[in-house]
Amino acid sequence: MSQSKLPNFIIFGSTKSGSTSLCNYLVQHPDIFISKRKEPNFFLYDEGSIITNKKGKTTVYTIDWYKYWFKKAQEKAIGEASVSYIANEQAPIRIKSRLPDVKLIALLRDPVSRVYSHYLFNQRNNKHEGEKSLLKVIEADQKQGSPEQYFEKGLYYYYLKKYFDIFDRQNIKLFLFEDFTSDPLKVVKDIFTFLNVDSSFVPVVGAKDAPSGIPKNKTIYNFIYKDNFLRKALRPIMRTLFPNREKRRTLWTNLISRNLSRPPLPSETRKVILEMYKPDIIKLQELIDRDLSKWLS
Repeated sequence: MSQSKLPNFIIFGSTKSGSTSLCNYLVQHPDIFISKRKEPNFFLYDEGSIITNKKGKTTVYTIDWYKYWFKKAQEKAIGEASVSYIANEQAPIRIKSRLPDVKLIALLRDPVSRVYSHYLFNQRNNKHEGEKSLLKVIEADQKQGSPEQYFEKGLYYYYLKKYFDIFDRQNIKLFLFEDFTSDPLKVVKDIFTFLNVDSSFVPVVGAKDAPSGIPKNKTIYNFIYKDNFLRKALRPIMRTLFPNREKRRTLWTNLISRNLSRPPLPSETRKVILEMYKPDIIKLQELIDRDLSKWLS
């Protein structure tokens, strides 16, 4: 397999920041290929590592395994999206070793909103035993060294500094979550230019990533998120009625949203978490040359 079958761009950044939607917009471009495997996470591990996931499936992370996900790529821009690369100290070193000229694209979300969204997502999926507040979950996560990395994943300056130290700044493109939500088409077109593909191409945008929240109705939630006979039966019908994939995603996201309630983050909790993140946010402003005063308020 040739070097050309390795990606020349990687999407990473904070969780719950719209990376799934971004990939769905970018991949519509005729000159862009993105791995169909969601989050290969190859650079989280040393090559040759043997990892068993929560479902019991074992993967040997070899370079040939990684190349497999790009073997059909004929496009000019070849990429993958693994948001967890941002909070792994060895990831930038491993990426630089294998892909020295790769272009890096990151979406960053206000870390307090991000950690709360992360918390609600896991609450929805019954990952917290008993009734635990967000602060208690963060505290337990830090003490136990959980892979969830609730708090650590929001230390953007700490982790991004390593990328800026290792890669040329011109090969790193950063966007704030609010940039993406307010004008997704502008962000997508900026990325087209960054990847040196035709920026006049206009993708269908609009469908957003599934929101976080607590299900109002568990039966509806299980139907939406878990494989079942009815879901499988409806798929070909939906594809016939709505051949455009983004329109199907929009309908699906709207259905999800209507069944979720998002309790507000208590103001005192927000203040405590913001104080924890404040030093990192202040340093991040200087690193990326962006005004982050809204994050600090």
